Amino acid sequence: MVETLPEDAAFDGATCLLVSQFLLDPDARTAFFASIAHRLRPGGTLVWADLAWDTEAPDYPAMLRLWMETMSGAGLDAAALEQIRANYARDVAILPPDRVAALAEAGGFAPPLRFHQAGMIHGWCARKQS
Repeated sequence: MVETLPEDAAFDGATCLLVSQFLLDPDARTAFFASIAHRLRPGGTLVWADLAWDTEAPDYPAMLRLWMETMSGAGLDAAALEQIRANYARDVAILPPDRVAALAEAGGFAPPLRFHQAGMIHGWCARKQS
């Protein structure tokens, strides 16, 4: 947990892998990024990854199905697919990648660079704004 770390800007870098997506409220997610930035020295780097996709895009149902099949080794029945869909809709803040980057930027980081994608997992890096 970020709040267990010292308050002063003592770190050169941080990683955050598949965490911020569970903060459903955008303001809480921005505050989470801000708490990381607060603990980084000026110019410190954050590398993070989260599930991200435009859930309103026409290709989202196909991507979600592919993603669930990939995660489970395929062979999911319709009931299992629906349960995963429901869990994602309820418990995971899947946002468009540009929106996730904007939340980190609002939390005190320079415009993030998206450097990785594997299915629905996107990875970014960003430096703390001085």
